[in-house]
Amino acid sequence: MLDLNKEWKKLDNSVEELENEYIRIIRPINDDVVSIDCPKCKRLLGDIDDVEVYKRHKMCKTCELDNWSKLYNK
Repeated sequence: MLDLNKEWKKLDNSVEELENEYIRIIRPINDDVVSIDCPKCKRLLGDIDDVEVYKRHKMCKTCELDNWSKLYNK
């Protein structure tokens, strides 16, 4: 199993890699990572709308709708 918390090797100022005997992963450094599930309700993000809402509020669109008054009436 690949441990993504291991030490990443810096290839240059913008890219790093992690590899084992089976796979090599290359990613941008300081990339904005989107979770695969909602931290509030724990459901998987299902579409691009969920991803866009997650980037704004760190929750899925269903949770955003459930919490809209707290989010937009500050």
